[in-house]
Amino acid sequence: MKSGMREERVRELSESSYLMLRDSYRMVQELKGMVDRFYGNCLTGKAMDFDTLSAIRLTTDRLYQDMERYLRPECDPDSAHPEAMTEASAEKGSR
Repeated sequence: MKSGMREERVRELSESSYLMLRDSYRMVQELKGMVDRFYGNCLTGKAMDFDTLSAIRLTTDRLYQDMERYLRPECDPDSAHPEAMTEASAEKGSR
């Protein structure tokens, strides 16, 4: 891979990592707010709110799926789709 192409790829990966981190932080922030409200309602004896619990579950599922899709090729490269594999994993697998 040429030096210019490698630098471009590193910039793309850096931007992708930053966007994933930012989006994950926002989802965790949203999730924390929902859990805090749910916890507060439980402490005050208010009825359990199934809508809030469902929102917590959906947000947790979305966060997990996004992180798994992003991190799985790095953490478990053998399970990743061939097009999503890193260069090192792809080279290792082709030997």
